[in-house]
Amino acid sequence: MAGIVSLLSRLRKLNNPPEVPAKQPNALRFGILGAARIAPAALIVPAASHADVIVTAVASRDQVKASAYAKKHNIPTVYYGTECYQQLLDDLNVDAIYNPLPNSLHYEWTVKALNAGKHVLVEKPIADTSAEAQQMIDLATQKGLVLLEAIHWTFHPASQRVKELIDSGELGKLKSIKADFALPKIPHGIVFLEDDVRFEYDLGGGVTMDMGVYPLSAVRYFSSSDLAKVESASAIGHERDPARIDRAMSAHLVLQSSVEADVFFDFGMPGWGPFHLLPRMVKGSVYIELEGGTIDYFNFALPTVYHSITVKPIGKKARIEKVYQFKEGPGKEWWSTYRYQLEAFVDKVRGRTPQTWSAPDEPIKQMQWVESLYAAAEMPARPASTYYATHAHA
Repeated sequence: MAGIVSLLSRLRKLNNPPEVPAKQPNALRFGILGAARIAPAALIVPAASHADVIVTAVASRDQVKASAYAKKHNIPTVYYGTECYQQLLDDLNVDAIYNPLPNSLHYEWTVKALNAGKHVLVEKPIADTSAEAQQMIDLATQKGLVLLEAIHWTFHPASQRVKELIDSGELGKLKSIKADFALPKIPHGIVFLEDDVRFEYDLGGGVTMDMGVYPLSAVRYFSSSDLAKVESASAIGHERDPARIDRAMSAHLVLQSSVEADVFFDFGMPGWGPFHLLPRMVKGSVYIELEGGTIDYFNFALPTVYHSITVKPIGKKARIEKVYQFKEGPGKEWWSTYRYQLEAFVDKVRGRTPQTWSAPDEPIKQMQWVESLYAAAEMPARPASTYYATHAHA
């Protein structure tokens, strides 16, 4: 019963922060590119409980959509029309940009934002190719601006506790990792739209580009190792474009540390049993095997809602840990992964040392791994943006 009460309390506070501080006079002012469905969870709600963040503008090419979005989320400035994204970047009252546009537009509008002197929080994956990722990181470094790919789950204390357990040596040397993130087949409109950008090749679609970056980043994060080779990879094509868009992907990886890893991701797992009528359960775990035992981290992508860390030492009693807040440092038990991420982003912008921060080349490795999986599965890599082709070396 206590667990259910705690869950309900977190969910209530997550969507309605109990502490809404007075905003600082010089609070970091964010603009959002596109009226994206992810933005409320990823930025707007987290910003409500951060005294040093204001969401001040949104741009969407559709005037009706832009105005309704701004009204719903109390965003004072609205840009719309064919030039709206650039108008947002030109706004001197905007300090930072949140870029949740389709993957194929991440490079162009992040580069333009950096060139406009804005810090950028960009949705994962950072770009469609590793070459684009490299250019973006180099530009941010050159400009002295903060650029962060939103691999938000690594900022949560539960994820860091698992990393701490591995690195502590309590269970000995790391041997293997299994990571998955998959959804059962769900009618269109509940999670994915019927014409979802995730299903469009030219927009950087595919499950490996979307849900896949979670397990791939988990393997890198927990192993502290890079990819040596993709031993095998198998893709199931999406019905909209089976030759180019992967609905599901599974792969066996060998890391430079000799650790082996298995990953699996799926937009819509078919049901099981007669005529596939029985729905599958959501998958979202990281299973870590070490010489002295195992760690099973359940719901690693959304640990604020609920998670468990099951530690099983060989020959000893298993224990379950749950970590919603750091013993020391920023955070509340109801903070989402995105809220912890926002805290780190603002700290970085303000010249403070964030509680955690990813390595500068992490987004490049992310895309190199994605490209390697597509090659091994004999599927085409996502195309570089036309803007990259004409402006990469400008």
